[in-house]
Amino acid sequence: MLYPGLVDIYTGGEFPIAALQIYNETKYASLGNLDYRGDLGTFPHKAHSASVNTLSLDPIYNNFLVSGSSDSSIKLWDLQKTEVHNIDGESYLKYEPVVTLPRKSVHDYGVTKVKWWPDNGMVLSSSYDFKVNVIDAELMSVAHTFKLNARVIDFDFSPKGDSTMVAACLDDGIGVKLLDLRTVADVQKLGEEEGARMFTAAWSPINSNICVGGGVDGSCYGWDIRSSEKHLFELDSNLTSSKSHAGSRLKGKAHHGRVNSMIFNSEGTELITLGHDNKIKVWDLCTHSKPFNKLLNFGPLIRNKVNQRIDMCLSPALETEISFLWVPSDTGEVLVYRAEDGSLVARLNRSGRANLQTRSFSIACSGGNQTRYYSGCKDGTISVWGYETKQEPDVTYFDNGVDLVIEDS
Repeated sequence: MLYPGLVDIYTGGEFPIAALQIYNETKYASLGNLDYRGDLGTFPHKAHSASVNTLSLDPIYNNFLVSGSSDSSIKLWDLQKTEVHNIDGESYLKYEPVVTLPRKSVHDYGVTKVKWWPDNGMVLSSSYDFKVNVIDAELMSVAHTFKLNARVIDFDFSPKGDSTMVAACLDDGIGVKLLDLRTVADVQKLGEEEGARMFTAAWSPINSNICVGGGVDGSCYGWDIRSSEKHLFELDSNLTSSKSHAGSRLKGKAHHGRVNSMIFNSEGTELITLGHDNKIKVWDLCTHSKPFNKLLNFGPLIRNKVNQRIDMCLSPALETEISFLWVPSDTGEVLVYRAEDGSLVARLNRSGRANLQTRSFSIACSGGNQTRYYSGCKDGTISVWGYETKQEPDVTYFDNGVDLVIEDS
């Protein structure tokens, strides 16, 4: 396949998108932990006093990172501002929180998720204290609180920002509860007929009416929020092509064990799920019948038994042509896969830390083509990941594979 722009030589200015994507893909072999780097911005040794359960980077500027912790605190970090710290005679650039919402100030118990609203106007947060808070991003103060009747494990909303609905997964509730930010009321429940307790939720990036929930029993259902009727579809791992038929078999499951992470690709054509069966599954949603399991093999390295939701991450479209899936594992590793075929690209470790404490719960991407990722960890730190090479060449040449002959003038 010939990529546009590669037939020319670029000696400066902006690279064509395709060339940048291919260049970044070749660099994925040099991914590593950057916490030791003094010339890059890194986080304090203890970003929070307890585990960092959730991270969210603002979707417009990709500058403001929000972190939520088991100690019930929430912090806002400006990734464009660093302070110089002298440690053992060496200078290190460190991020410092620009806003801290202290313990017990907005939540009474551990924060389970934080997420920026698509227009950067507010941040939503959930907790084990039965609350979903709507936080004004400019003032960093709570504008409204939804008080629910159970611990809130997860929530999600449309990334397009054209719907005021929020889907919340409750610890002892059946289905998914819909909260309306416009009327500040919980309006309905999805999935009561199915009778499954939902543990994680994901909203379609292309259809603001489609929401998917993953349950503690391994089931996954998709709903149209405009309808109070039964689910729109369910995921069955035994359906492996668009021509498969469930027949009269017993109801199938997406996973053998709870589903604790889900993510759509940017086009909304595929859904990636992670379960307690240590399996990652990719579902094709572009069918005229039921979604089917693409049967991609991600290998035997995944360990996922943690009893809380976690965040996987897909590389953004501007970074690489091929999507890469970042998955935190119980072993303390962050595993990076090619999303299209399940091939393992990298096994990333935080050097010098005990494995039990290096487990990451949430991974966030810096956006664009920076190839910089952040993970919230069990020991209260926020780790930085990216290329380990310290210096990039000022000029990178791309050609069409033909040797170049440069004649002296």
